[in-house]
Amino acid sequence: MNYSRILRVVGQKLEPLRPETYEVVCYGNCYLVRCRVKEDSQRSKEEEKKVRGLASFLRLWREPESPSIAEKPNERTSMNLEFLYSLEELSRQDEERQGPRRGANEMPDPYSLSNTLRAVGAFLDRKPDIKLLFASNRGQEIVILYETKQGVRSLEEYPISAIYEFWVKEYVKRKK
Repeated sequence: MNYSRILRVVGQKLEPLRPETYEVVCYGNCYLVRCRVKEDSQRSKEEEKKVRGLASFLRLWREPESPSIAEKPNERTSMNLEFLYSLEELSRQDEERQGPRRGANEMPDPYSLSNTLRAVGAFLDRKPDIKLLFASNRGQEIVILYETKQGVRSLEEYPISAIYEFWVKEYVKRKK
């Protein structure tokens, strides 16, 4: 299974949570995914139940409340989530999602998390004999750490616009 498929499935799993930040860390044949999501105080209990019901859930914790700052009614707190996915689980989920996810004439959102991560994966797939170590978003940039077969590690940062351009090229190639 290539990185574009692996990272697309991870993105599809995270999209309903609408994470503010995320990071994907590769450990052998497993992928540890950490993300921070905004917590809505009214829906927090229902969302927490949904998250706790996920099979790959590891842990859930809230940011400690600062006693010196009074909570504003419209302000939401952040919640950190961690998931661990095996390569087999991601492969199975990819097979389950093989059907068209949108209408035939509908343009996919290139800035969606799944398409951004898919483009990062396609970028990695083009490099021979590398292993993904870490991928994350940092504001409007994507950070990728990978290792070559010779053990050389490379850290690369790309603006989201560069990922968008790469995604467009890949999308056009798939449509042909």
